[in-house]
Amino acid sequence: MRKLQNLLNYWTVSVSFEEIKKTFLLAVPIGIGQLGHVLTGIADYTMLGHHSSLEMAATTFATSVFFPIMILGMGISIGLTPIVAKANGAKDTSKINKLFSTGLKLNTIIGLLLLLILLFFGENLSIFNQDPDVIDGCAVYFAIISISIIPIMISQSFKQFIDALQDTVTPMYISLFCNLINIILNFFLIFGFGGFPELGIVGAAISTLVSRSLMVVIFCLYFYYKTKFRSLLVNTFKTRMDFVLAKAILGIGLPISVYMFFEVAAFSAATFMVGWISKDHMSAHQIALSLASMSFVLAMGIGHAGSIMTATYLGEKRLDKIKGVAISVTIITLSLRFVTALIFLIFKNKLPLIFVPEIEELIITQAASMLVLAAIFQFSDGLQVVFQGLLQGVGDVKVPSFIAVFSYWIIGLPLGYWYAFYNGMSAQGVWIGLAIGLTFSAVLQILRYRYVLKQLLLVEK
Repeated sequence: MRKLQNLLNYWTVSVSFEEIKKTFLLAVPIGIGQLGHVLTGIADYTMLGHHSSLEMAATTFATSVFFPIMILGMGISIGLTPIVAKANGAKDTSKINKLFSTGLKLNTIIGLLLLLILLFFGENLSIFNQDPDVIDGCAVYFAIISISIIPIMISQSFKQFIDALQDTVTPMYISLFCNLINIILNFFLIFGFGGFPELGIVGAAISTLVSRSLMVVIFCLYFYYKTKFRSLLVNTFKTRMDFVLAKAILGIGLPISVYMFFEVAAFSAATFMVGWISKDHMSAHQIALSLASMSFVLAMGIGHAGSIMTATYLGEKRLDKIKGVAISVTIITLSLRFVTALIFLIFKNKLPLIFVPEIEELIITQAASMLVLAAIFQFSDGLQVVFQGLLQGVGDVKVPSFIAVFSYWIIGLPLGYWYAFYNGMSAQGVWIGLAIGLTFSAVLQILRYRYVLKQLLLVEK
């Protein structure tokens, strides 16, 4: 009882409605902006699901290979944000300027390296042991979207920098606009509207590449016409990379990218396992996963906002405010996750119809059962990603990476495989394993954050 009371006392802190509101207004645009990268893939296989079930399965498989590599790059780019936020809190303008230039160059180089990795996988898609028709169907699509990794990494440089300065609305608007362009182009190029050729899956790939490239153009124009940012953009081409700052970005970004990669790769591995059952099961899995990914990315935005606010307070040397940030993001996350869990449970039979027509009864039934499991792990999934973000803000990124690897790959996936193929639970077994892994991650990340924050406050005293 005494230990419980001590724990409650440790977390007791006054958090006003205004603080929660401030966190919410910072977090939601970040989440929606991050959602843009997910929505591009979702728009592709949703619209292709109404064009051809084989093309939907092919896009699902291609996205499952591409997405972890994209997340690897995005994770590295996030390393820029807490450093800029801390420099902003300390009013170190010179360092902020150098960070932008270095971050943009570093992310461009990383984008080129990731492209080489994607091209390698594109030539060896058969190693994933999927239906040959699915592999053949996605080859050109995968090659085209692989090129889009470069504009993704460049746009991430702009986005993470602006986010760190607590302007999260501008990147959100840019992301939403470019996703709208992707959807419009999909109508023309997938279905052949307006006299355009009916290109199907290839049309979806072209739309994706164009919309992601457009994002870079818009960010550049925004920086050029925004007076306070113009010199940053111009000077980037006149200065060399600061390798000390690049090392600092990688020091935070690489561990972040590791745990983000292993989480997303775990779900991609789950997709491959479900694909061993049938392509219809894989399509159902992707429907449920798409919906769960949307709520996950929103939670990731909340965690990212927590990271920015925490790092800013560290730069301002206001450690007394950090506990309030943790409590604010936890309240917001649990509230939003309660809503998404209810939506999944109430509309489990209706939501799959967004992706496929009513005649696909097997896909709809399987997706509905997976959405029930997705509703169950909404809370643990939200908490684990939010506390990862809070740990980023205090500069603790290595231990959370080990927690992620342990939870997903040592606990979640092996259990999912056993439930699915040795316990007769089929695709639902994979999801049960993932739910258990996410719960382990949530508990361990919270315990880690409590320990790190306690040590930080002791040092201050």
